Amino acid sequence: MYQRHKLDSGQSRLLRIHNRELRFLALVLATCCLIALQLGENLRLQGLAGSGWRTVDLPALQRRIDAGDLSDHEATWYHPATEQERRASGAGQQP
Repeated sequence: MYQRHKLDSGQSRLLRIHNRELRFLALVLATCCLIALQLGENLRLQGLAGSGWRTVDLPALQRRIDAGDLSDHEATWYHPATEQERRASGAGQQP
């Protein structure tokens, strides 16, 4: 009888450990599901118009350049920065 009680105690301890592991795995699975849902929502929001990076319609852009509405050369006001302009902006300096 004592032997049987000891065996039952060992089995219940094994079941307790098993239940603990199952609860931990369920927690990990729930966490992974929440992360996947959040990532999916972020991807969906990035695809909406006016949010995130813009997608450039290159064929439409090329049509406007070909029609003369846009120019494919640099702006007339553009020029490489002079040394004085670089010093004033702080560009190229070591942090």
